Amino acid sequence: MTDVTTETPFHRGELEIQDRVGVRERVHSYAPRVIRDHMPNEHRAFFAQLPQLIVGSVDAEGRPWASMLVGRPGFISSPDPGRLHMSARPLYGDPLNDNLTAHAPLGFLGIEFHSRRRNRLNGKVERLGADGFQITVDQSFGNCPKYIQERSFELTAAVDSPEAPRPLQRDQTIGASAAAAITRADSFFIASVFSEDAEDRRHGVDVSHRGGKPGFVHLVDDKTLIFPDFSGNFHFNTLGNILLNPKVGLLFPDFETGDIIYITGTAEIIWDGEERDAFVGAERLVQIRVDEVIRVENSLPFRSKFWGYAPDLARTGSWQDVSETLEIIRDRDSWRRYRVARIEKESETISSFYLTSEDGKATAGYQPGQFLPIRLDIPGQEGLVRRTYTVSETPNGDFYRLSIKREDEGLVSGYFHDHMRLGSVLEAMAPRGKFTLVPDSPRPVVLLSGGVGITPMIAMMNHLLLEAAKTGVARPVYFIHGTQDGREHAFGFHVRNLARQIEDLTVHICYARPRENDLDYDSAGYIDVALLRSLLPLDDYDFYLCGPPPFMTAVYQGLSMLGVAEDRVHYESFGPAMVLKPVEQIKDSKTPSQMAAGPIAVCFSKSGIEAEWLPEKGTLLELAEAEGLTPEFSCRNGSCGTCATKVKCGDVDYLDTPMAARDSDEVLICCSTPKSVQGTASCGEEYGLILDI
Repeated sequence: MTDVTTETPFHRGELEIQDRVGVRERVHSYAPRVIRDHMPNEHRAFFAQLPQLIVGSVDAEGRPWASMLVGRPGFISSPDPGRLHMSARPLYGDPLNDNLTAHAPLGFLGIEFHSRRRNRLNGKVERLGADGFQITVDQSFGNCPKYIQERSFELTAAVDSPEAPRPLQRDQTIGASAAAAITRADSFFIASVFSEDAEDRRHGVDVSHRGGKPGFVHLVDDKTLIFPDFSGNFHFNTLGNILLNPKVGLLFPDFETGDIIYITGTAEIIWDGEERDAFVGAERLVQIRVDEVIRVENSLPFRSKFWGYAPDLARTGSWQDVSETLEIIRDRDSWRRYRVARIEKESETISSFYLTSEDGKATAGYQPGQFLPIRLDIPGQEGLVRRTYTVSETPNGDFYRLSIKREDEGLVSGYFHDHMRLGSVLEAMAPRGKFTLVPDSPRPVVLLSGGVGITPMIAMMNHLLLEAAKTGVARPVYFIHGTQDGREHAFGFHVRNLARQIEDLTVHICYARPRENDLDYDSAGYIDVALLRSLLPLDDYDFYLCGPPPFMTAVYQGLSMLGVAEDRVHYESFGPAMVLKPVEQIKDSKTPSQMAAGPIAVCFSKSGIEAEWLPEKGTLLELAEAEGLTPEFSCRNGSCGTCATKVKCGDVDYLDTPMAARDSDEVLICCSTPKSVQGTASCGEEYGLILDI
């Protein structure tokens, strides 16, 4: 016996998807050795002790069906490593009764629910007889235990008469009884087929398990269902078949009632979109258009007992969460109420505040690095006070985590530290912001942060490591952080603990002025060129920077000295505006003839300051700062709404369409320029724009 092929055990559909998600090289590092043309002795013994076997077959019209054979343990036997014999007969009404023909291709899944073990096998019918049927093995391989719910089974006397008639309904739509079973199911099986060459062992029928939280299969209507596809073993046997032949068969065993639902239809892989993005844990979605439904009542000849859900399901979402998340996204600029559900001290100056929605609905999805616009009522302040804080954890649908540093003169940060308690309420819009990871980049990642700039880096790091665990494709991550000393060092234990467990994570902590009792740092001083040279091997990296202005300027200049290309450096800063990249000027979608040429007289009425605006003076926020004013701001790109300012007279042009909400009499000064010119059509002869600053 040999491996299926020394080149690849996968057909072109499977290979195409492996390439698409970037796992082909990793999968081929082991798959050719474990996908065999025979069964190891362990697999032969495994099949022999099972009370049930999942079978995939194809009918005369080329439609796949998934079935379940049930028998007393021992009904499956293996006369030799290349053959498997089944002595059980198909259940009443099962399409397998008609699909069992000489030389028919079949797919098999042996699954032991109580131990979550499973093994796959594909082959062809070698012999049919009164004692059952026998197949020759084309491919045999083990499968991971992910998403299998723990159950035990007790066979009933009905196992000896599987052909006994039962009530059976056949339809072209999903009826009410079938719909109820499907929408509460936590498991089902899917059969698929691709066969252009009957002699090619890589071609044939496959049958696979799918598991999730009850309700993970969503009925769109009585002809359509959709389910999330979670991260698995990256073979993509099912999806590879669907890519080349979209016909599929589904089997829903109703473990509560004993009913079985058989479905055959046409599948579509949904790679992107709002629903995919909103379903936590979903790598893609699969939608099935139903052709035929068979429901057989009280068909299963056993009683089952549920013991527990697969641990992997804790990291997956639900369609209810998706619905709530999409509602939030579509109304992302509305303020929602959140309560403080947990507070954790990260250092002497930084604490994390966990926010859950007051109405109990899911939180909106976001990308690591984005921030949360909030507003809260602070006694003594006129109106609600707005701020933005980076969300310091990966998206989970349950909470937002804001890790906030107490600033010496920080109104809101001080209020959080001194007055926010469990149950305290604030309002927030959906997260937003442009400081996010470059999508689909294969390059190693360097996360460089200073002080409280660690917050987006923690979210990015956690996300990168979680994605590596899910996909098996790890990008080296360098986490380099500088802070004053141990008192201000946040997330130290979390980061070091991950570094001990994960080979692809390299951590370096730099203390500017370490104290005598400080131990958790790797070097003293500041992050500079010499340090970066010593830590980073020669390679092409994606750099992400976040921290106070002096840190940002020094690190960016250091990267420039190392010859790092500008388009490899991405950054977010705290504090006054700064433009690190020479090419990064005001981005304006208008032509010069569309933008006001100036000069335009601007009045900041509250402070009594007058200024002359010209295009080279930038945004209204930059104009105000040049005049010594300090208006509130955060994102500087129209995403958060912190800089919303009342307009007493005149109008503005926006450099880019802002995302943040604002009242009809407000403008976002961080991303706008004056539109008005002096004259009777605007603010009279003296001013072109009057702002309430």
